[in-house]
Amino acid sequence: MSATEIISEIKKLSQPQQKKVFQFVDEKLRHAEDLADNAAAERALAEPGENIPWSEARKKIGWA
Repeated sequence: MSATEIISEIKKLSQPQQKKVFQFVDEKLRHAEDLADNAAAERALAEPGENIPWSEARKKIGWA
């Protein structure tokens, strides 16, 4: 089923049903983002070296 077909089916639902679908998708997306963020944090924590202040890190990446 294509994304267009899925959207078409969602549009056929009542407003309360659409809201439930959107909440479900939002929860799944947030969970997937949390998993990706946690994996990135674990990789960063596993890197060797000392922690540095955020102000110094910003300067090193050119954000300051």
